[in-house]
Amino acid sequence: MSTKGNRDYRPAFHYAPPFGWINDPNGLTYENGVWHLFAQYYPDEPVWGPMHWCHATSSDLLNWQHHGVALAPDQLGTIFSGSAVIDKGNTSGLGHGVDPMILMYTSHGEHEQQSIAFSDDRMHFTPYEGNPVIANTAQKDFRDPKVLRNDKLNCWTVVIAAGDHVEFHASDDLIHWRKTGEFGAKENKLGGVFECPDLFPLTAPDGSTIWVLIASMALEEPFGGHRTQYFLGEFDGETFHETIPAQHARLLDAGYDNYAGVTFDNADRRMLIGWAMAWAYARHTPTNEFCGIMTYARELSLVETETGLQLASKPVTPEFDLREIPAQTPPSPLPRRYVASTVGELPEDLFHVRVEADEAFTLALSNEDGEVLNVSVSTEQKLVVDRVRAGKNDFSPIFDSGLFSVTTAQRTGRGKMTVDLYFDRMIAEVFMDDGTVCNTTLVFPEKPYSKATLWGKGKLWIGGMKE
Repeated sequence: MSTKGNRDYRPAFHYAPPFGWINDPNGLTYENGVWHLFAQYYPDEPVWGPMHWCHATSSDLLNWQHHGVALAPDQLGTIFSGSAVIDKGNTSGLGHGVDPMILMYTSHGEHEQQSIAFSDDRMHFTPYEGNPVIANTAQKDFRDPKVLRNDKLNCWTVVIAAGDHVEFHASDDLIHWRKTGEFGAKENKLGGVFECPDLFPLTAPDGSTIWVLIASMALEEPFGGHRTQYFLGEFDGETFHETIPAQHARLLDAGYDNYAGVTFDNADRRMLIGWAMAWAYARHTPTNEFCGIMTYARELSLVETETGLQLASKPVTPEFDLREIPAQTPPSPLPRRYVASTVGELPEDLFHVRVEADEAFTLALSNEDGEVLNVSVSTEQKLVVDRVRAGKNDFSPIFDSGLFSVTTAQRTGRGKMTVDLYFDRMIAEVFMDDGTVCNTTLVFPEKPYSKATLWGKGKLWIGGMKE
């Protein structure tokens, strides 16, 4: 279970429940200035248990109001992951004078089947009496429905994770569904079981429309833990086709602590939130009365890079007052890259650090007890995040293992680099190369980091929250 820590690790601007366990974000929806976030939830203890959905709302994607349980287990099973839409035009007939919000989720019982619930007031949800709306007795893994409006066929489409692939089903009313296609059995480069798919269009730099299919992959720890990959291509109304293949899997995030990410429906921007945790050690993290947090929301876009078209992420963060830290004269004849050129004080627990450099460097965030989180760009042009000595790590041998302690990602560009690191109590989110390279990493320093040190030639900025 989540272990007792020596200090409060609750972040200031990343959603976490007041008490209990959360994992996958579900039902992300925007309406009339309100961002709705649902999540896999066990309200009784800070450990994984019979899954419910919790509900939270925000006006700015930073400050969240917790509304408790939205869905609870019923005769069909526990409530696994899914999505939500505003049923414009009340195609389901489940609204009472208004367009209802429809939640579609997996009923996890003897079999995994898809069910729906509806709400007029967006706060109280009634399971449909005819559930399941997509029955299943044949497939072991058949879950995590993501619903979207299909303008090509003037209907609804749902993408469902189905073992080594995803399935596409269509409906006119969100109740009666027909299968239209499959994708992924041949194209998946990571292996494992598909989970939490998402499908949406984005505009490429040349003005064309590219469809993006996101798929979280359940992998065994020896093969790298759970990761999220994405595919670029076309959606013909019935299925997805990968028309822009990649030699290697395109990862949404190089870190291990961003999983099951999905995007908000009905918004004018494509915003994604992920579960900032890894299954390999989630149950053991030292966070006391809660377990599990969400990442910052990230606006997604497509960017043309030297390695081709890539998905880019731009986080929604508090407003920070970035200030450049004056460089110091190296007191050594050693090459400058081996000398601390800039040292600055950090605001406690919540800050933004930026490095601009033309060559390899290391940024060290440290405290007086010698705990240090290292973020560097190597001479091989790789972003490296090293949490080997970043804080408490004895709660899990997997967390403390070499596989999970150091993560790397190849740059998508060359030359001058800008690295932005956003830190909130227990989570470091790093972005570079226009957000095409991302790394989300959990750390548990037993005292706040108090100093940022830049090793090598470059410029360092540090920012606390603007008053």
